[in-house]
Amino acid sequence: MKKVLNWVLAIFLVVLLGIWLFVDLPLLSPLGEGSFSQFLSTFPHFKTQKIVYGFLPYWNLDEVVIQPELTHLAYFALSIGEDGEIATRAIGGGTEPGYYRLQSEELLTVLNQAKGYESETQLVFTQFDNDTIESFLNSEAAQQVFIDELDALLLAYPFGGINIDIEYAGEADVQLRENYTSFIALVSQHLDETYEDIELTIDMYASAASKQLLWEVEELGSLVDYIIVMAYDFHRSSSPNAGPVAPLFEKEASWDESINGYLREFSKVVPTKKMLLGIPFYGYEWQTTSTEPESFTFPRTGAIASYGRVKELLANKEELGITEHWEENALAPYLSYSEGDEHYLVYYENPLSVAYKLEYVNQLDLAGIAIWSLGYEGNSRDLWNSIDQVLKIKN
Repeated sequence: MKKVLNWVLAIFLVVLLGIWLFVDLPLLSPLGEGSFSQFLSTFPHFKTQKIVYGFLPYWNLDEVVIQPELTHLAYFALSIGEDGEIATRAIGGGTEPGYYRLQSEELLTVLNQAKGYESETQLVFTQFDNDTIESFLNSEAAQQVFIDELDALLLAYPFGGINIDIEYAGEADVQLRENYTSFIALVSQHLDETYEDIELTIDMYASAASKQLLWEVEELGSLVDYIIVMAYDFHRSSSPNAGPVAPLFEKEASWDESINGYLREFSKVVPTKKMLLGIPFYGYEWQTTSTEPESFTFPRTGAIASYGRVKELLANKEELGITEHWEENALAPYLSYSEGDEHYLVYYENPLSVAYKLEYVNQLDLAGIAIWSLGYEGNSRDLWNSIDQVLKIKN
């Protein structure tokens, strides 16, 4: 009998080893629920101290509740002009709102709350217009003006780091890519030579390592403290079909872009400990041609669906006739409902979908996450509880 038991045990161990080596096991959610979708088998699982970086846009200053898990708070944003100067006047007149609220009591209060949790504070600088970006990156004089403006701001405000969010639409030529890299090198060198400990982060589209965009990813990885991979807006308000904002995996005949696909390419050229995975605290809602998943959307009906907005919808679930669904490839939820002859789909993030993304961060041993954006979760702790349970940020 003992020999038989040993033989059975040996067979069991061989089978278990075979599964471990050759089969992608489905991830068991940190919240205790399973999924048919599968994570990378080529990466081991790590559990190390993680960064929780949160963007706080000026328009959410009055809604945000600072949470203890937050390690970095980044105020969004100041706009860089083509001449390198910080924009203080809005197009059409009046004070530029990002600049105006930088000087507000509300922001000072929020920064103090963050520091009470020992969170680092950062200041975000943006450029989103292609012509402005080209003019700025082609001018060494404009870049020096920006350096001077940066010094004045770091002297006046208690920020411990800066974030550069320059987003060029479409492919960029070789010269523009080199100019962007040279600009980041200039900023990095200036910070190192002038300050004791000012952190530098930059933002990139999720497809940056896969396409010929603005960013020379490998070179930039050596110049900055962290790269924030903006792994959201795979579907957006203007999309012709409804769909998930941040799908973890592809879905055949539906979408061929995913967090997993793009992060594979990033991990080939940048150490994973230099990357922060951008995760959304929002989704999108559309009027659609039906309540079937991924239905066609009506033009100009798309809108951001913050987690707070979704909570409001679910609070009236019975009245609105809302049906809750789960998308297995995206590992994310969505809602459907109708009002008379009008149909609606809402794709969003919830505690379970966020937990899957966080477990993915652990599996790849990324440096942490970057949230777009603080305030979209409302007063709820739901999404933060996932962060606390999966990442265990602070003791």
